Amino acid sequence: MNKELHDKAWNLLEERGIKLNERMMIRSHFSSAYKDEYPFISVKHEKGEVKYYFSDIEEIKNLMFETEKEVILANAIYENVKDKFNINEFIQMLKYTFRVLNVSSSWI
Repeated sequence: MNKELHDKAWNLLEERGIKLNERMMIRSHFSSAYKDEYPFISVKHEKGEVKYYFSDIEEIKNLMFETEKEVILANAIYENVKDKFNINEFIQMLKYTFRVLNVSSSWI
């Protein structure tokens, strides 16, 4: 998906007659603008306020979190167990990890 969007944007710039060095500059500026943001995190808003955070990873996208940091941790755990993923085991690992790290969360 990301490769398709990248290629589509790149081709659009090329079709508009933008030179290679200018396309490279545009890509560099866009990629550096989001370099500190974690991927695979979305926010559900309600009435202009954050209702909850969730992961964009298909297997865990139905889980709700109070903070962005909780989603970062959930995504990291998922990345380490995705080859043998089981949602029930994942939830137990997540709860355990919050306890071990002494993170205040509604998950524990």
